[in-house]
Amino acid sequence: MRIKEKIEQSSSIIIAGHVNPDGDTVGAGLSLLLGLENKYPEKKIDFVLQDSVPKNISFLKGTEKIKKVEDIINPNYDLAIFVDSATIERVGKVEGLMGNAFKINIDHHISNPKYGDINIVKDISSTSEMMYSILKELEIEITLEMGEAIYLGLVNDTGNFAHSNVTDKTFLVASELMKLGVNNNKIVNDFFKTKSFQRMKVLGKALSEMVFVEEKKLMYFNLSYEGLKSLNAMKDDTEGVVEELVNYSDSEVSLFLREDEIGKIKGSMRSKHNVDVNRIAGLFGGGGHIKAAGFTTELSPEEIIKRVVENL
Repeated sequence: MRIKEKIEQSSSIIIAGHVNPDGDTVGAGLSLLLGLENKYPEKKIDFVLQDSVPKNISFLKGTEKIKKVEDIINPNYDLAIFVDSATIERVGKVEGLMGNAFKINIDHHISNPKYGDINIVKDISSTSEMMYSILKELEIEITLEMGEAIYLGLVNDTGNFAHSNVTDKTFLVASELMKLGVNNNKIVNDFFKTKSFQRMKVLGKALSEMVFVEEKKLMYFNLSYEGLKSLNAMKDDTEGVVEELVNYSDSEVSLFLREDEIGKIKGSMRSKHNVDVNRIAGLFGGGGHIKAAGFTTELSPEEIIKRVVENL
């Protein structure tokens, strides 16, 4: 396995995940970090994210080891491992720390252009499901802490095993993790059912102001930068909004627009059945999966909604 050879040849390794990290990014990256630290204690290994770990993920043991860009003083990495990042740009400012490091790309997004020197890209439920197999192939013993991180990644990207990306292999991996002692009830409750006051306020605003385009079966909501600040909320307080929008019985597609800073909008899309939102996100330079995709653009909300409606 070439990835094992490259890890063994490297002395300084950076693991990078995408901006606005979710449970799969953190789960895959954290399990790899803990595994490599255990097997190669002599190596310098950093898991670096541009943004902070969301509050509903920080209960995982080991998240305190995750670093931010400003924590890294002398990068000098000879190996960079990307996890759950559909494009190299998705890691944001972390890319600037890598220099000429050899790149390994581990991802499950069908839109991934295979930007690494080694690419392990599969159409599978989550990067965390992939990471379980990779750790096994690296002959790394999976500890309870690593198992909890992987399990959270599975839960995140399968909607607690409710999405169509779930296969028998997904359940087998979950079963093996539970044999390690992973507590399904605790992880699901801590991740899905522990929400901040601000997150509840954001969801309330979304449900009261959402707009339904009946002829396209599209439900959308646009949250301005000022609107986010008026609720005293942060980016991770908006997690789950796009999934709630598509729950309306008559909708087939949902679109959630969030202005991250003046003039810069993050779009998230979900599909219930047959609409390919990866194709729609591609119109704005984004991507993801057929039923879940995202993008970032400087277009106005009005222009984004117009293009989405035209292409549904």
